[in-house]
Parts: sequence; structure tokens; C-alpha cells
Amino acid sequence: MLKAYAVENLRPGMVVGRDVMDGDMNVLIGQGMSLTLELIYSLLDRPIFSVYIEEDEPTVEIPGKEFLLDDSYTSCYDTVYRKLKLMFTNLAERGEFDAAALQEIMDEKNFRELCDGAKAVSQIHNMAREGSYLINHCLHVGILAGLMGKWLNWSVLDQYNLVIAGLFIDIGKMRISEEILDKKGRLTEAEFDVIKKHTQFGHDMIGMTTLKANRDIMEGVLQHHERCDGSGYPNGLQKEQISRFGRVLAILDIYDAMAGDRVFAKRRSPFDVFSILSDDILAGKLDTEYGVLFIKNLCHALNGNWVQLSNGERGRIVYIDESRVTSLPVVQTTRGEFIDLNATRQVKIDSILTAAEID
Repeated sequence: MLKAYAVENLRPGMVVGRDVMDGDMNVLIGQGMSLTLELIYSLLDRPIFSVYIEEDEPTVEIPGKEFLLDDSYTSCYDTVYRKLKLMFTNLAERGEFDAAALQEIMDEKNFRELCDGAKAVSQIHNMAREGSYLINHCLHVGILAGLMGKWLNWSVLDQYNLVIAGLFIDIGKMRISEEILDKKGRLTEAEFDVIKKHTQFGHDMIGMTTLKANRDIMEGVLQHHERCDGSGYPNGLQKEQISRFGRVLAILDIYDAMAGDRVFAKRRSPFDVFSILSDDILAGKLDTEYGVLFIKNLCHALNGNWVQLSNGERGRIVYIDESRVTSLPVVQTTRGEFIDLNATRQVKIDSILTAAEID
């Protein structure tokens, strides 16, 4: 970065950023030279009033970087992750279901910690998805379900059941080969037909447990890929035929799947996902009430997160206008510049950064 200095303010050691010339266009001091006292004194005797100096781009330390990961949150997450993974394995491989283990996972202190408002949203974005993508995805949907239940002001029992349905949303994929689940590239029609069976597989697996008596949970797992216009699967249901759990989980499943890294696709910016969700709401695929509520509340919770911008810079979300569902944020870059992404379409958010990527 070049900055003009009056000759009397020059100091030894400064690096000249542009050739200094006399009136006849002769170079007195070349670009890149380091100033000495002698050179500065020589300029004072000439009709030269300023010199361009090369300076490093200032880096602004934006508050909040030190709070990217919360130790108590990540510890709780890791504990629940391990228990959920064991539960999935036991159910898929041995048909065993431990109701007490589920109760441990659903312990109040666990989900009071994991579903703690804006903190939950920032933490699930800041953490790297280590281990099984499937378990992480189900746990994230469970956390988002806990948030959504609160935003909907549902009863404590309904919130509790929605979280459980979220946790088991994709357990049916335990019955699908990793070769198909982890395939990079486009699935064949036959392979996609296999993938679509996971909702029924999950419904059947839960049907072997004590949860089978809970209609909300059973329908939520079975119907999370149904769409309000009848274009979903497994049964092509219309909106009035889809349970409220199914309509809510459809939104949460799409969001987390797109906002997180997958084997076959790089994660997207939440704001790109909001745009996709909004299009699906307008097209009548997703529930309008649930979809708008989710986008507005999650958008608010993204304030303060660190992002990667399409121009190569990094910054932190400092403001989002919540009056419009499709509002984009204002970002403060590490140079201290504020960019209103609503006003410039040349720059966009590529992704939310994890703590490891920022460090």
C-alpha cells in the first residue's frame, strides 16, 4: 500500500514506493530504495514536497476471534457424538436398542448446552466435522431441531420428540453400502433409488424399538424427504398429508446437508442455502411458515461468524437486516473494511469458516 509523506516527515528506513524525480524527470531515488538521512537531507534542498512510501497493509484484529470454539460446548458435543455413534452401530448391526442410552443422550444438561441459541449455530459451523459424516449430520439436525422447537414455541414434550426425530433422521443409511453413500460424482438412477430407501429403512429400524409407539418421531423420520407439492419420497405426499415433524425436518435436513462438507460436494454459504430454501418455499415444495421462521432465526444467529469471501478475503459478519428473508450481511474484513453484500454483487460469501481454518 502506497502512502504519501511530506518530505519533512520522512524517516530513515522507509521504503520508497514510487520513483522520486526532479523537474527534468531524472530519477533521484528509485522505487524500492530504503531511505537514509543523507537521502532525506538531499530532498530538503529541492522543490520536492512529498514522497510515496510503501507500507504494509494494516491488519485489523476484529473482536470475537478468540471465542470461536467453546470448550464446554465441544466437549458436550463429542460426548453425545460418541454415544449416538454407538447407538446407531448397535441398532444397525445387532438390532439392539438401549433406551437408557438414549435418555443419557437426551439428558437436559446435554441439550440445554447443545441447543443454546446463537451459540449452537456458531459452534456447529466453527467445528470441523471429524469422524462420520452421517453421525455429525444427524447430530446437527438434532441440534437444529432443538432450536426450531423453541422458535416455534412448541411444548417441551414436542421439542423433546422433534430432537429425537432429528437425531435418527438418517439412521436408515446405515443399511446402505458406503460405496454408494461415499460415491464422488453423479449417482446412477439405480443408485439414487437405493438412497431413497433410507427413509423407509430408518422408519423400520426405529419400529423395532420402544420409539415405535411415538407417531411424531416415526412420521418425522419417514417423511423428511416428502415435499408439499407431492414431488418428494417415499410416498409422494401432499402438504396436508405430511406431518408437522416431516415438514420441519425437511428444512433442517436440507440446510445442514448443504451448509456442511460432504464426500461428494463442498459446503455452501448459509446464505446460498437460504436462497435455495426460499426458492423451494416459493415453489410450494417446503412449508412456508416453518421455512420463513427458520431462515429468519438462523440468519440472526449467524451474526459474528467468520466467513471466506469470493475475492479471497476473510471477514466477520457484523450486521444482517432481518426485515427481509433474502437479506445478505455486512462483513468487516481483516483490513477493517466494511462490505455490504447487498450493495455489491461482485463479492459473495463462499462459506462459514471453521476455527481451524481461521487459525
